[in-house]
Amino acid sequence: MPGVPSSKGCDACRKIKKKCDELQPCSRCRRLQIICVGSGKQRFKFKHADSKSTTGQTAVGKRRVVVPSVRAAASFQITMHIPDSELASSLIGTLKITDIRYALEYYGYFLKDIPRRLGSSAALDAAVKALVTAYPYFHSRDFPPEVLMHYGRSLRSLRDTLDDDIEARSVNTLCAVYLITICQSWLGKYDDQLASHGEAIAHLLRMADFTQIKSNFERDIIITLTVPVIIEAIVNPRIKMEPKFFQLVSDLNDNTPVSSQRSEIPRSSTKLPTIAKFPEWIRNLSPGDLPEIAAAYLRIRNDSQRMREYLDNWPVSGYTVMSSLVVMQRSRYQAGYATLITLGLMLNTLLRVFHPDNLMLSAEAAFFCDEIVLEAELASCYRPLGAAYIALCLVVAWAAAEDAYQLDRIDSILADYQSDFKEINWKERAMWLRRQFGSYQNMAGAEGTSNLGSPDSPRKLTANVQVSDGNSSPESCCMM
Repeated sequence: MPGVPSSKGCDACRKIKKKCDELQPCSRCRRLQIICVGSGKQRFKFKHADSKSTTGQTAVGKRRVVVPSVRAAASFQITMHIPDSELASSLIGTLKITDIRYALEYYGYFLKDIPRRLGSSAALDAAVKALVTAYPYFHSRDFPPEVLMHYGRSLRSLRDTLDDDIEARSVNTLCAVYLITICQSWLGKYDDQLASHGEAIAHLLRMADFTQIKSNFERDIIITLTVPVIIEAIVNPRIKMEPKFFQLVSDLNDNTPVSSQRSEIPRSSTKLPTIAKFPEWIRNLSPGDLPEIAAAYLRIRNDSQRMREYLDNWPVSGYTVMSSLVVMQRSRYQAGYATLITLGLMLNTLLRVFHPDNLMLSAEAAFFCDEIVLEAELASCYRPLGAAYIALCLVVAWAAAEDAYQLDRIDSILADYQSDFKEINWKERAMWLRRQFGSYQNMAGAEGTSNLGSPDSPRKLTANVQVSDGNSSPESCCMM
């Protein structure tokens, strides 16, 4: 039958032209300990056809595609507006992996909309090609030369695109940078001319025209990429974004529809413009920031308590299948909780700089560190992708921990998680952050506390201070 390949071998065997036994997983992939994708499945190729072609044709705009049969098209689960290309088919097949340990959905829901955008941007096409070529080898990390070749081509294509002022502003280019960053984290390649993809993403975000954002894809990718830019800005002073930008992104997020079911679940009420201040607070802390830091800390502390209670009451069932919906939902909620208490620990440590004798702050810091350790242990079964957020949480815990036993425990777990993404030296980042906290402690000790107000002064901050936002309404959720 035209357009229907006879082989049902897996993708890995087909790429190197080896015979596949079509088991699930096949013997070769099981022996090499790599992910087996597509074994035993029938594939279909959608081909261009002109008006003289025979049966089985349907028009899509100015394009005609050959559809083998209604049943075949249904089994492929692809809508007709998706480009009829082998690259799109490869990406769709990769996105179908639902095992939370390797599901690309971890990187953002908007990825599912990329196939229909292929063919309109050379940089995006090259980035997708690099991604789908590297993905089958992500588990073993034994990447063949073909993977490195496509990664290099994606970088060259991106550089050419960035030279075009119009294409450089395109959301497709922003998406290409993000996909290349994903490949970079898998391959551990940081020797290219783009020294920091975080800086490149920040630059493209600054160029974005928010008045032209009309689709969910454009909105979601900007919201998704803003958070890693904030995180990298903590340790990279070259990344600077105007407060107006974060307010625009926050407005985009506020306009995202929220179902009534989701609204009943306790979540963070800290808004993006507040999180965007973390890099400046950590790099250039001043006593004048303390009231705002205290208000943000109290909000995070209260939200985290409600989220912890919700997690404790989560039904204990359905956790054995890593591709089940209940596992995906719980893991995402765990990620939100772990991220929130990590933000709280950062603010707690900054407050303790000026109030080292506050026993409540010290007790809450120890509690947050213990919670991060617990979440790291619980999330270990989701590694590597489903628990990729844990390393950053452990970095903050390592930098903030005061108890020697607790620090040794965090250090051991961080070393274990280091093996997931070896190219990032998490311990080095933890040491930098600890030195940064230490420099503030030395500064506060040298200046004394006389200029910070007396214990009864309104400016004296403690963990149980009641902070009011006046008549303002609670801030909407921007995380998770």
